Amino acid sequence: MKIEIHVSDDRRSFSLSVDGSGPVRIDNFILLTKEGEHARNLVFGTGEEVGRLLFGLYANSWRLGESGLREALELVAEDIRDSREGRERRSGEAIRRIQ
Repeated sequence: MKIEIHVSDDRRSFSLSVDGSGPVRIDNFILLTKEGEHARNLVFGTGEEVGRLLFGLYANSWRLGESGLREALELVAEDIRDSREGRERRSGEAIRRIQ
């Protein structure tokens, strides 16, 4: 299978071709790759729609019995929540010091 992502010159629109078919416009996507030591992360879409994509990936991992992917997503979600709580706590402490 050959998948191509086409990026407009202004980088505001994207389309996808699969196995040489005509390009189809895509509104939201997440691309995560790693080539050796280099990672490429490309996200396009609204926060809400990208969130839905991620949650859909999680829901499908349950439906398809993909426990490894499900566990990885759960661990990442916990780390994100912990990071957010730590950031909020530090912001609150900084505000109290200023006052």
